[in-house]
Amino acid sequence: MELDNKLCYLVLFFKCNLLTYITYLYYFILFSIYIYKMNLIADNCKRLSTIFKEDFSSLVLLPKIEKLINKQEPTLEDVLGLCSGNQSLLEKLTRRGGFGGGGDEFAKEILFKKGLSFLKSLAIRTMNQEIFELPLKLSGISEAILKKRAVILARFIKHYNEILGLRADDAYLCGLFYNFSYVAYEKLIHLQALEHSAFDECREECVRWTAQAMIDIGFDDSITSFIADSSKDLFSTSFPFGQALARIGNGLLINAEESASTSLRRGATIDRDLLDATGLTTREIVNVLKDLTRDYKGGVKHI
Repeated sequence: MELDNKLCYLVLFFKCNLLTYITYLYYFILFSIYIYKMNLIADNCKRLSTIFKEDFSSLVLLPKIEKLINKQEPTLEDVLGLCSGNQSLLEKLTRRGGFGGGGDEFAKEILFKKGLSFLKSLAIRTMNQEIFELPLKLSGISEAILKKRAVILARFIKHYNEILGLRADDAYLCGLFYNFSYVAYEKLIHLQALEHSAFDECREECVRWTAQAMIDIGFDDSITSFIADSSKDLFSTSFPFGQALARIGNGLLINAEESASTSLRRGATIDRDLLDATGLTTREIVNVLKDLTRDYKGGVKHI
């Protein structure tokens, strides 16, 4: 009898310890997965920051121009320093701005005549032509299709900038970068830093990585938070009205792409919750988007 009790106690002891071990193991695995995911986020954010800085010089230029605009008395040296060491970028800007001289003449023209806001507009138009580079062209999306959608959506959000309480250029950039996570997706797959899966399966991660990379580059919080919120539930975002507009516009443009239409279809349907969040009518939204689609010239002439 005493032996049986001892055996029972021994079995119970081992069971308790085994249960404790399994519990510890379970939480260790969860913690390891969490650390892995955090490292993956940090690694891919760094990778994207590096990619954007190396491949898209005009993208990196924009926050620098913004800082200079906010400076009380920018100097000629400040303007010259914007493109210091990047002759290719300087040539793109001078060519697009119609300047025939070199860097010194260009800087003087900007500082004393055209103004830094003109330079910012020039940089955005230059950026429009380079940031939608897709190394793999997956999911049947071409660079031309993605750029057209992004530029029209940018102008669409800019149209409502006063209602949104955003500066015109910031509203434009919110719309322009709304689909930029797709570029990040292809870049990371191309680098073998991300497994080849459908974009929808990893969109949330790509959005988060893209937003953090743009923070690292120096973009304003109103722009980076708009990117980060694009994959969240509408009413958990910091800007539901703006997100609703972007989602409506983006959805209508994708529908037009899928139907191979050059314009928006009549009787286009819009999610009721999104429409209610804007306080606008379907006709108001579709008419604005139709005009912008009709006026699209490749994102070169104006923003």
